[in-house]
Formats: sequence, structure tokens, C-alpha cells
Amino acid sequence: MSQNKAILLLFLSIVGLAIIISYFLSKKSKAKRTRKIGNHCEKSVKHFLKKIARKRDYKILSNVYLPVQDGTTKVDHIVIGEFGMLVVETKGLNGEIFGTKEEKNWTHIIREQKYTLHNPVIKNETNINCIKDILKKEHIYNVDIHSLVVFAGRKVELNVPAGVCAVTSKLLKDYFKKSFFKKHADFSVDKVYNTILKHQVTDKALIKKNDDNEEK
Repeated sequence: MSQNKAILLLFLSIVGLAIIISYFLSKKSKAKRTRKIGNHCEKSVKHFLKKIARKRDYKILSNVYLPVQDGTTKVDHIVIGEFGMLVVETKGLNGEIFGTKEEKNWTHIIREQKYTLHNPVIKNETNINCIKDILKKEHIYNVDIHSLVVFAGRKVELNVPAGVCAVTSKLLKDYFKKSFFKKHADFSVDKVYNTILKHQVTDKALIKKNDDNEEK
């Protein structure tokens, strides 16, 4: 091999390696940025739910990790009151969101780029089924459980059919005017609250594994 060809191959190898490193650094930076936005949005929703809880004497749990058959699942927020329970999944996304209740994946469009988003309604159903199993183990059966997905980005446009339990944070206040919040069920709010606490996962390794999987 001539010296010129060797130099060219070395140059191409260096360029290729630089491109690969740049790609992974960019991906890591984007994941970190997305996580930071998501954490901020979760905190803003948590702040609103706490205000509601103080006014209505509800109990709030946030960032709860619960056991499922294949590991753990993270529940962003749980609201418990005489009406029953509200399980909240939050998404800190901007741009346009398109999806239906049945679709496995939704579409997220931002800055003319199209991305795939795992259906958050299905994710929340997994959380609710987990909670139902926990309550059943403790012989608690008469708790109505409601699902809600909150898109908390400042510039998000939600395009979903009527009947899909998803709102933007701007409509969260109106959501709490729904009639089912006026119900008075026959169960102990404190007992349900303490039951969830009793079954939450606290193992740091399992929590980290769950968080790593959610970022993929």
C-alpha cells in the first residue's frame, strides 16, 4: 500500500470516528436536555396537584416506583380522595402530539422533525393495573381509579380524539371540575395512601434500571 493511500485511510478513519463520537455525544446531550425539561414539567404539575390537595383534603404521592411482573414501573403522581384515585402520567414535550387510545405509538412533531412516542395512555394503564393488584392484595376493592395524561410543555398542541384521557397543563384546572370529583366513596383514604407506600419499591438499583429503560 502506498504512503498516500495509508494517509487517506487514516484520515477517513479519524473522520469516521469523529462522526460517531459526535453522534453519541449529541444523543446523550439531547437525552439530558429532555430529562431536565421533563423534571421541570413534573414539578410544575406536582405543584398544582399539591394546591388542589390542600383545598380539597386530598393525599398526593409523586414519583412512586411500584413492582410489576417484569421489574418496576414509575408512577408520576397519584391523587387520593373521597372521589377515589387519579393516576397521572406527565410528559414534558413541546410541539404537536398526535395519537389515539389504541395506537401503540403516538407521533411527536417539533421543528418539522417527526418522532415516535410510546403511547402514554397505555403506559398509565399499566400503572393502574399495578395499583389495582396492590389494592386487591390488601382486600381493598371499592376504589374508583381514573387515568390522566398531562402534557406540560409550554408550547404543546395536543391532537387526540375526544374520550382520550389526556390534557395540556393549561386545561388541568378545568379537569378538576369534572363531576366524579364530587363523589364520596366508602373507603379509607389514609388506608389506601399507606397501602401504596407499603408496596413502593425503594431499591436504588431497581429504580435506576427503570429510569435507564425509560430513557431508551
